[in-house]
Amino acid sequence: MRLIGNIYATQEWSISLKGQAEEGLLQLSPDSPVLVQSRLLYSIGLFWNNFKDEAKHQMDCATEVAERLGMHKSDFSRQYSAGEPVLEESWRRTWWMLFIIDAYYAGTLGTMNFRVGNIEATVELPCEESEYESEAIPLPKTLEDFDSREFAPESVTFSSFAYLISAVRCAALAISTVPKVASKEDSAQVIHSADSIIDAWSLLLPKERRNVMSKTGQVDELMFQAHLLIGVASIGLHRPLSDLRFNPVEDVSSCAREPPVDNPSSDLMNVHTTIPSHPFHDLHGQ
Repeated sequence: MRLIGNIYATQEWSISLKGQAEEGLLQLSPDSPVLVQSRLLYSIGLFWNNFKDEAKHQMDCATEVAERLGMHKSDFSRQYSAGEPVLEESWRRTWWMLFIIDAYYAGTLGTMNFRVGNIEATVELPCEESEYESEAIPLPKTLEDFDSREFAPESVTFSSFAYLISAVRCAALAISTVPKVASKEDSAQVIHSADSIIDAWSLLLPKERRNVMSKTGQVDELMFQAHLLIGVASIGLHRPLSDLRFNPVEDVSSCAREPPVDNPSSDLMNVHTTIPSHPFHDLHGQ
């Protein structure tokens, strides 16, 4: 935490704090769930300071420990919480942050090597930030509850964190429906299959989750990430098949995608060209 705080405070990478962080990791028990939290935080600091190989190593280590301990299972948080609801919620959040950050890495690097996403999780969903911060932890809801929410006999409220998790799942599923280098044969598939997944997430959003900023000017940072992720996924799917030009400068970024090997029909190309601008208009309008 001191290493990450120093980055915010000084805008610099501290070699000495890096060494202290690594020494601290060695002092933790290999079977401690705190090791998952520590390696995840360290990985985040490394990744966004361009130490990507080290960051992926720390993420792999955190994932290995989490999976070995069963952090993805519903009974883990109860076994390791000593009856403390806040600690129980903390363990749930640890697993889901591991899930989210691993997806961010995969998307940023363009590898879609989403290891955590391939682990079947039964751990419950996190609560609202205000509930966590006030230590008023409600009875947790499950993924099954979330996935069947439109069929629930009564309106059920899910946290912003739950919708961010859902956005990651939807984006990963949509991207998995098309090859990394799309061709004109994939054009209709992107429009029909991938778009239906993306659109379903947006259409099922309750009214209070559609805006990332409240009337008082407070930004829901988790919903902002969720909307941004869905937008980025949509752009990534459609842009290679649009008539938006690719610039050689884009090769500098690991986020850039390869241009198409051929072009879809003009009618479909118009569709692919129009859609990438929608997410920015939506966020700007909010």
